[in-house]
Amino acid sequence: MESIECSLCHRKFDDNTLLSLHHEYEPCFNSNDPLASHISYSCPICDKIFHDTLVLQIHVNEDHDHTSVHTTSDNLYAQELERRDRMKIKHQQETASAISYEQLEEQDNDDNDDARIARMLQEEENAQSFEEFQNRYGGSTRTFSERARWNLEKVYKKKFISQQKYDEYKNKLDEMIAQPVERMESRSTGLIQIISRLPMSNILDRRLCNPGCDHMSSTWLDQGWACGYKNFQMLLSSLRNDSQYSMHLFGHDATNQINDDIPSVSYLQKLIEKAWTAGFDSAGREQLNGHLINSTKWIGPTEIMACLANLNIKTELFDFHQPKTIEKSIAFKYLFEWIKNYFQQQQENRNNIIHPLYLQHEGHSRTIVGYEQLRSGQIRLLIFDPSTPKTNIDQFRKNPNDKIHIFRRTLQSFQKPVYQILVIRGLLRTEEREAAKQLRSIKVPIPNT
Repeated sequence: MESIECSLCHRKFDDNTLLSLHHEYEPCFNSNDPLASHISYSCPICDKIFHDTLVLQIHVNEDHDHTSVHTTSDNLYAQELERRDRMKIKHQQETASAISYEQLEEQDNDDNDDARIARMLQEEENAQSFEEFQNRYGGSTRTFSERARWNLEKVYKKKFISQQKYDEYKNKLDEMIAQPVERMESRSTGLIQIISRLPMSNILDRRLCNPGCDHMSSTWLDQGWACGYKNFQMLLSSLRNDSQYSMHLFGHDATNQINDDIPSVSYLQKLIEKAWTAGFDSAGREQLNGHLINSTKWIGPTEIMACLANLNIKTELFDFHQPKTIEKSIAFKYLFEWIKNYFQQQQENRNNIIHPLYLQHEGHSRTIVGYEQLRSGQIRLLIFDPSTPKTNIDQFRKNPNDKIHIFRRTLQSFQKPVYQILVIRGLLRTEEREAAKQLRSIKVPIPNT
């Protein structure tokens, strides 16, 4: 097939559709521009590698047959961060260059107002295009309310919701954001029990976390930036079933559960800010400018650690670095072994309720709910990903044997340079509370090969 070349930046595309999408959503860089250096992007579902986000977007929508608006995952947005930063630098440089040129021209010709107005309008147009690109890839500085409203418009234009639903959501959008408990539309319950009943066939061992752990999908209300919050909610759904933690978190014991008492994203933002005010993670507070409420700022494991510590729950954060001397596709075998040991040790202690692990890596977070070891010795993880739409979860319920792959992840899919795992470790003693305000991580040593 003959490729089609962009007349502006000379990038080549397989068809006119990709070329038109490129013109609509991407800036044109000169091929000699250092800002245009190639970056690879991995599919958040099947981990195939791509070099163009538009191709990746179409691959996700077409090959994985996601009919919901939630097909674009937080992971896809995250992979644009580095590229977007370079774009911003380039935009600032071009703006500064244009201003310098304008000043020089004013010295030469004070009467050339038309040229100055033309450049000013072009700069405004460039800035607007940059903002639109940021919105597409989830990195703008819009508030929670503004981003939710933008998402709602997108959902409606793509005909994912009716006019009636659109009007209903639009009229009560602020109320939906402010509600303290998570909407049931995001939650999928009972999945651990279904997985536990699947046939073993070539599986030698399968270990799972607390059956009370729910899956939380991103919805149009918080799509594109809230993966950290969603994984926090998954962790909380497990803790609410454990009498050791439920009173600290929900004000009642595990035998007196309220089915819808998982905190919403906006309420978690308040809890994190409350932890900051109490003196937990002052460095993180400074990094996020001391403000989370009604923002679309991403959170990671340190914000969760601070929030839980303020509620007297102890956590540990472990760092796993990619060994340089091991082939990349199997570099994190020691991470998989560590996860296996965690679930085995927790299960051996019959007094323990096994809680999931919060997994963080560059640009995305997920929740590890267990593992399977094949008779061949291979380990694959069982992972709840907030970017998995609820429509896919419903398909799994109907046909779990054929759809279990949406939760399984192999060693070959772990390609990031660093992974972090957050573990629940009991309750903080009074004398430990002050030390817990300074967050630390533990680097797991790479085994000798």
